[in-house]
Amino acid sequence: MEKSVNDIDYEALPADGSQIRLVTILPGKPSKKLRCTVENYPFTEDGTNNLEYEALSYVWGNLTVTTPISLNDQPFQATTNLENGLRALRFRNRKRLIWIDAICINQTSIPERNQEVRRMAKIYSNAKHVIVWLGRETEPGDIAVLGDRVADRIHELLDALADANPEDPDAATRVLERTGDVASAIRLLHRFFFRPWFARIWVLQEIALSKTATIIYGGRHIGWDRLMQAVDALRRVQQGQHTHIWRMSGASRADRVQRCWMRARADPSEDGSQWSVNFELVDLLWQTRFCEKTEPKDRLYGILGLVKGNIHGEKLLEIDYTKPVTEVFRDLNIFLIRNGMLSHVLCSIVEPMEGLPSWASTWTVTLEGTTASRLSTGLMTYMQIQNVRGIKPQPYLFSLSDDMSQITMKGYIFDAYSISHIGKQFEPIVRSDAGVDRMARVCRTRLTEWEDEMESQKCAREIYKTKKKRREAWKCALLHELPGNETELGQHYDLLTDRSKPVPSASQSALAIRAVVDTTSQLGVNSNYRRPFITRSGHMGSTGTNCDVHLEDKVCVFLGSAVPYVLRPVDVSKGLYRFVTSCWVPQLVDLDLLEGQRKGLWELQDITLL
Repeated sequence: MEKSVNDIDYEALPADGSQIRLVTILPGKPSKKLRCTVENYPFTEDGTNNLEYEALSYVWGNLTVTTPISLNDQPFQATTNLENGLRALRFRNRKRLIWIDAICINQTSIPERNQEVRRMAKIYSNAKHVIVWLGRETEPGDIAVLGDRVADRIHELLDALADANPEDPDAATRVLERTGDVASAIRLLHRFFFRPWFARIWVLQEIALSKTATIIYGGRHIGWDRLMQAVDALRRVQQGQHTHIWRMSGASRADRVQRCWMRARADPSEDGSQWSVNFELVDLLWQTRFCEKTEPKDRLYGILGLVKGNIHGEKLLEIDYTKPVTEVFRDLNIFLIRNGMLSHVLCSIVEPMEGLPSWASTWTVTLEGTTASRLSTGLMTYMQIQNVRGIKPQPYLFSLSDDMSQITMKGYIFDAYSISHIGKQFEPIVRSDAGVDRMARVCRTRLTEWEDEMESQKCAREIYKTKKKRREAWKCALLHELPGNETELGQHYDLLTDRSKPVPSASQSALAIRAVVDTTSQLGVNSNYRRPFITRSGHMGSTGTNCDVHLEDKVCVFLGSAVPYVLRPVDVSKGLYRFVTSCWVPQLVDLDLLEGQRKGLWELQDITLL
């Protein structure tokens, strides 16, 4: 929840939640200054008092760029995006009653912010209608490459996509072709789906819990259901030869919101156990890890309203904006580990936060920039292998230091798996020079450079005695696959790295496009989503995230987790390490530590993470 600089003389809201504060947008002509009032109304969480109001879902925008409006005849500094939205919503001849977080919550009162955020789900689910304001057709900083009538053309395109034949996976492609310029049509969709609203974490519950919703962009309206029909049409292109349309359009950003919408309407699990609640929360955390927020604590607070299970009274998850952000994340991770979600927590760690233990995750990741990461399908599968096998995770036994900064768990560190070689990092490419043919050449160069580096290492020959076997082991390690598995991603890797043939071209084969898109989506445009390595004993692996892995870092497996991890020694004599990342070493994936101990292969150790 963002903060406001306004200091309005609000009537206090009762602590028992019996009232809600609502804004009345007074009627007026478009050119006139905005005049609004705000006052308290009776409110019941079950909606039995029949209070009819709308709720606004939007992005605050730059807090330093504001426009004054009149609120209860007092000046109120609204962000420019909010002021634009209020103008779009104002009727000429009648009032409009609506809930708006920036105005209806006294942002200067932490106790009130805590109280209102805790019941945000009820506020949106009781609204008769939710209005989504995406912004004006043209915003400052937009690049004028799309011509005029942008909002109109986007609306027409979305309408046509919504009407596409649901039985035809290529129907959306033909809609774009009928525009006469497929590339321009994709850019229009990209403009729409890359509005900041689609990435904001709070919108998930705001739209998911709504009765009905309407999207407003540049003065044009489209219903949420209608928009999702258009997104479904774009999603279906993945079944054909035009997967790049789905990725380049940005429609997956709306799909992320839609998944939460569907989750909110699904029947609650018949299993009302605490385990199902824990899994629901961790699943939401995974689904929303790319979402944006201004207040770091909202990474958790922004999704709690979507958890159907009972988490009320759980102190570790209590909404409290006075709590330091490091404690919010530390307590969240303790809650999850305690309830059997160790693998989920450790696999979600991407980059450290100052003051947060290395074993605790911020549950935040980006697909761009120097810290870009994307967890592989392989790690995602084995991270939740117990659930896949229908086994309910049991409460995990661990111990915490008195200050809750260190955690001690059972596991085994494989000394022979100390890292002896790390694949090089590459310079970022210029986005404007990232066409398919150019990226195919880049992929060929980088992937073969990694192979050549590996081939030159003496440790690579410890286990695999032929070049063919070393290449296959390297490929499995890099792509996070198990030996013997034939996958489409593996075929694409072979196509891009086959030095006996020219680099594949998009003009010659649609397969080249799929190979480039698939490979870069898994490894990153800059091949930086993971770092390949070789251990002292010759085993090959790669990190689960884009991280700062070091030579002599250790690979370990924790009891209760099917995924191996990289640790950095701090004081080996005391068993002290820092957590670095999850990793993929095929020989250690889904390893049964207890069985190995019974066979005398190793003895479990106490491993303390700082």
